[in-house]
Amino acid sequence: MVRFRPWLASFAALISISVVGCGSESTPTAAAMSRSPAATDDSSATVVSCSDPHAHIYSPDRLRLLAPCIKLTGTIEEEKAEPDGDYHVRLYLDPGQTCAGQPCLDADNLGQQAGDLVLEPVCENPIRQADAVSACQGYHNALVLPPVGSHVVVMGPFMLDTDHGWDEIHPLESVTVVPAPTPATSPSPSPTTAPAALTVTITASTYGNVAATTATGASCTAQAKLPSGRISTAAGLQATVVAGNDGVVSWGYRTVSTTTPGTGTHTVTCTLAGKTVSASAAFTVA
Repeated sequence: MVRFRPWLASFAALISISVVGCGSESTPTAAAMSRSPAATDDSSATVVSCSDPHAHIYSPDRLRLLAPCIKLTGTIEEEKAEPDGDYHVRLYLDPGQTCAGQPCLDADNLGQQAGDLVLEPVCENPIRQADAVSACQGYHNALVLPPVGSHVVVMGPFMLDTDHGWDEIHPLESVTVVPAPTPATSPSPSPTTAPAALTVTITASTYGNVAATTATGASCTAQAKLPSGRISTAAGLQATVVAGNDGVVSWGYRTVSTTTPGTGTHTVTCTLAGKTVSASAAFTVA
């Protein structure tokens, strides 16, 4: 599946489906201790209202509330039923969004979730985890997930899962399929304005994710050379990404457990005003 990474367009009004959530308890990680809750005011999203984030949650202490309610757009990449009755959903976010004024993804989202935000629709499936039974007793979530590959608007409380270290919407309160945005095109430079100096700096390089900074408007591609010497053909690496005002470009792609262990190489190549520059960085396949 090719990922599109344009700046967000305006979308139709969200039809909300209210749900409530479940969780599990553990000791907060260093990532949890360094994060602080934020207000819901956010210039990149409409102010929205969510239900009680603590209803139907077992051992709720493992979820740290970062913002009471956020609304985001992105593409569903994975849906997996969990023993506690929840779904574990990975959402690849459209570019340019923040979560109540703070980044939507942390290092564990990048390293463990292929650069995706985690969504948790709760009390959806048969519960095979004994300590989760009472939290969903007498309640079944009516939210219906669209299929993998759907471009959606989602809403719910913004949480840090201190057990795993990643950010998530938990519980997922609503999900609505919306049209995918049209890919942005590289702006034509003014003939009277000298183009910005073109550089490429790789800022993240892990198996399944690569990110870089470059000049605004640069068109960039990414390549992953695996430890075996083979060039990865994962769909997430096929997209050409145009750098926005912040100069950030990134790719997430599916990983395979049978990949030969060792050291691979990411290469990011960007072109602007007829000039092309590349940068490379190593990554490890365990």
